Amino acid sequence: YASLNPRWTVDNIIGEPLKEHGLISDAEELKARVAELLKSVGLSPLDMVKYPHQFSGGQRQRISIARALATAPEFLVCDEPTSALDVSVQAQVLNIMKDLQRERGLTYLFISHNLAVVRHVSDQVGVMYLGRLVELADKQTLFSNPQHPYTKMLLDAIPKMHDTGRARTPVQGEVPNPLNPPSGCTFHPRCPQATDICRAESPPLRDFKGIKIACHAVV
Repeated sequence: YASLNPRWTVDNIIGEPLKEHGLISDAEELKARVAELLKSVGLSPLDMVKYPHQFSGGQRQRISIARALATAPEFLVCDEPTSALDVSVQAQVLNIMKDLQRERGLTYLFISHNLAVVRHVSDQVGVMYLGRLVELADKQTLFSNPQHPYTKMLLDAIPKMHDTGRARTPVQGEVPNPLNPPSGCTFHPRCPQATDICRAESPPLRDFKGIKIACHAVV
């Protein structure tokens, strides 16, 4: 919500990148392009005269997506795009994003803490710990056969419908201070497989059985 100027109407918000990059200068052509962008995210061209406060959270997210698509990019960075939305609205926004990806050949860098959302939208998944990539694999491989201890703990912490009554293993310990990270592998204070080499040397990201992983205990 904070990314949408409350004093601007939707046509100004979505049209701003087109004007700033000098892609469209004619007023009528600009309105036609904004109308087209609104329709592409499931909104009406009639909405272009409204202000951000007149829309729901999901609709505001669609306006943000339309603005991001205005300059016809090939690559979009999506940082927690569904974080403040309820589940049904999340699904609507994600389905629109997937449709747009197919239609326009977009590549998304999709950043999220919601593993269910990651599983729905991703082709390749990278797991990061303390700002460093620790495992990179295609979606099916990562969710069915995780290799890094941190990835295993993350997936094991997800409640599963058919595992009622089974104790889940939470990720142990506290996240270290990123300004003063632990020596060696930064995950070693919380890792059940940590050895002396983990405490001394930071593991490089290596190829292992078709994935990439940074872990002394696995590679």
